[in-house]
Formats: sequence, C-alpha cells, structure tokens
Amino acid sequence: MNKSYLIVPSILLVVFVLLYNSAVSDMRRKEADRMAKVEAAAKIEAARKAELDRKAQEDAVRRQEERAAADKAKEEKKERDYQDALAALRKEADDYAAQTAKLTKEAADIEASIIQARNDKERLTRESLELAKQVELAKINRRTAELEIQRMVEMVATKLSDSSIATPPPPPLAPSGK
Repeated sequence: MNKSYLIVPSILLVVFVLLYNSAVSDMRRKEADRMAKVEAAAKIEAARKAELDRKAQEDAVRRQEERAAADKAKEEKKERDYQDALAALRKEADDYAAQTAKLTKEAADIEASIIQARNDKERLTRESLELAKQVELAKINRRTAELEIQRMVEMVATKLSDSSIATPPPPPLAPSGK
C-alpha cells in the first residue's frame, strides 16, 4: 500500500484540526465578545429599566400625592359647601321663624281688632236696639198719653154736658107785647 494514503489524510487531518481549533478559538472569542456586548447591553437595558422604574415609581408617588391633595381639597370644599349650605339653611330658618313670629303677632293683633270690632258691633247693636226700644216705648207712651187725653177730654166733655154749667140757660122769655 501506498504510504501516501496515510500521510495525506493525516496531514489533512492535522491541517483540519489546526484550522478547526483556530476557527473554534475565533468562534469562542467572537462568542465571548458577543456575550460581553450582550451583557453590556443587558446592563445598560437593566440600568435604563431601573431608571424607568424609579421614574415611574416617583411619578406614581407624585400622582398619588396629587390625587390625595386633590381629594383633600375636594373634601375640604365639600365640607365648606356643606357648612355654607347649613349656615344658609339656619339663616333661612331664622328668617322664617322671625317672619312666623311677626305674622303670628300680626294675626293676634288682627284677631284682637276683629274681636274688638265684634264687641263694638254688638254694643252698637244693643244700643240701637235699646234706642229703638226707647223710641217704641216713647211712641207707646205718647199714644197712651193721647188716648188718656182723649179719654180725659171725653170725660170732661161728658161731665160738662151732664152738668148744669154746660147746659145753656133757657133763652130769656121774649117780652110779650110788643
């Protein structure tokens, strides 16, 4: 057999192994460089994410504080509005109470004046009835007096007609002879 069958493949194998080892070392170096770049990029990305998280956390805290301040302001405004409305209602109730007292007093005064007017009306009615009664009694007394006078006149006339004074003396006798 020919020695070249062994030597050429052996040499080619050695060349292959040398080329393979250099390629593998280049690949490992490139892989290490790539891994270093990836790690650096990952560190930069992690730092950027950490910065974003910190900013987001600060922003969330700031928004929470703003929200709490806004809620507190709303609550204070609501309480202030409630107190204002309550004060307005109290003032309105006091006004209504004052008006009620005033109107009650006016109603009592008007009622008293109505009672006074009724009493005056009753008094005037009694006085007018009393005066009408007196007028009627005066008329009755006048009629009675007229009747009494007529009766007296008739009695006097009857007595006079019955009496000798009332009878005229007989006419004197006329002288005879002439």
